[in-house]
Amino acid sequence: MNASADSYALFPAAGAWAEMLARIGEKHARLSRAAAALGVSRRHGPSLLAEIERERARIARELHAGAGQPLAGIKMNLELLDGWFQSAQGTMPKEAEEAMGRIRRLAESALGQVRSVSHRLHPPDWQNLSVTAALRLLVDESGIAERCATTLRLDPLPEEPDHAVRVALYRCAQEAISNVLRHSGATKFGLSLTSGAGLIHLALRDDGRGIPEEALKRGGIGLMSIREHARSVGGMSRIASDLDGTTIQVSVPFTED
Repeated sequence: MNASADSYALFPAAGAWAEMLARIGEKHARLSRAAAALGVSRRHGPSLLAEIERERARIARELHAGAGQPLAGIKMNLELLDGWFQSAQGTMPKEAEEAMGRIRRLAESALGQVRSVSHRLHPPDWQNLSVTAALRLLVDESGIAERCATTLRLDPLPEEPDHAVRVALYRCAQEAISNVLRHSGATKFGLSLTSGAGLIHLALRDDGRGIPEEALKRGGIGLMSIREHARSVGGMSRIASDLDGTTIQVSVPFTED
């Protein structure tokens, strides 16, 4: 029996756990689709996107409290039980030791998934950081530097933009990095943040296989989300792609328009 089958045999709830994470991921995707499907306008875009951010935060809090904390408690109690057994009995039967190891690994894996999903929905720290620090954290924690030769140019801004503008920049970068990791097959990735003429300019480039012309025109969820986030704060975006890679440029004002 392989490790995966063994885990499911011992813990039938593992399948339900995977389904729960899939449902959370789908709900997260629906939030982005809702903004795109409604054709977020300058008039109602900021309030709609703010509501989406609040919903993301709520899901993340519920996930952390409802699953993350109990899993952390299970892991801690397993360690306590293991220590108590060792001190009381001296040695643990091989079968029991193997079962304890499987439970521990499952708990660690599930806890890691919960933290990963929760962080993607609503990272607890980035909204309290400067834009440059938040983007650096995003790149560091996305793992893209392990997949691609990554170049960053994050110029200090003369002032911090409005909160809605900061959220828009972060979400645009997040969507672009996600597309690179999932679809591009890129070996090189670059992100820059500069400012001038009252605007903040975010540019992301990769040397991947590019986006098919029809998909570029039609726009998937990620591309639509980038366009709508930029538009919602009075900014604009430009997405260009060919066989040499993809370039995404976003320009937004410092103050929500």
